Amino acid sequence: MDYSVAVKMLILEELTKARARNPSFSMRAFAKRIGVAQSVLSQVLNGKRPLTPKTAARALEGLGQDPASIEKILGGKAVPAPEAYTNLSMDSFQLIAEWYHYAILSLAETEGFRGTPRAVAKRLGISPQTAEEALARLFRLGLLEKKEGRVVASGRQLEAISAVPHVALRKANQENLRLAEEAFAEVAVEQRDFTAITLCFDPDRMEEARTMIKAFRRSFDRAMEAGRKREVYKLCVQLFPLSKG
Repeated sequence: MDYSVAVKMLILEELTKARARNPSFSMRAFAKRIGVAQSVLSQVLNGKRPLTPKTAARALEGLGQDPASIEKILGGKAVPAPEAYTNLSMDSFQLIAEWYHYAILSLAETEGFRGTPRAVAKRLGISPQTAEEALARLFRLGLLEKKEGRVVASGRQLEAISAVPHVALRKANQENLRLAEEAFAEVAVEQRDFTAITLCFDPDRMEEARTMIKAFRRSFDRAMEAGRKREVYKLCVQLFPLSKG
């Protein structure tokens, strides 16, 4: 199959899913999500403009495809990637992009943890195969190890992710939003806390806001992990502009 046809099919499939969840979801919003100009995307889908390898690669990144999948789909026609992108191993990419890796690392610290694929799959609501692949990946990265017959977190510090390609971080952020949406619908209100504030401040202070949020996350982490560890939670804090200046 020609790469352009395959990419168009993936784009349309994802657009259909997005509109199924939200009928008012616009082409403009979708184009912004995947990082392709709306005019270009419309012309490509309508057959009025060819889909170049460069645009295809950008769209696939926006759809959350990993580097190996992008290369496979484009059949070697992908544009040269930045060094930081090509140097990132697939294990590291998946670690950042898929939420359950960090969840497993936290789960390994809970009371009575059983590090088998079946047990992990049951606790996190993922398939046994996905759990098995994730466990193997965490062992390869040295983040899990076996001590006295038990699977435990190695305590190895994770490297800074500033050089991680934006596609991995984008996928991780999208997964966080999806998990939060599911929790809002499925988790009892007594077991969750969803709050928000609307405020007004100078956008030049955004870096200061980021610093304060980071400090809160670290303080919250230290305080809550000081006691018994029985379940794994995810804390998401989003700060974004509503007004367009």
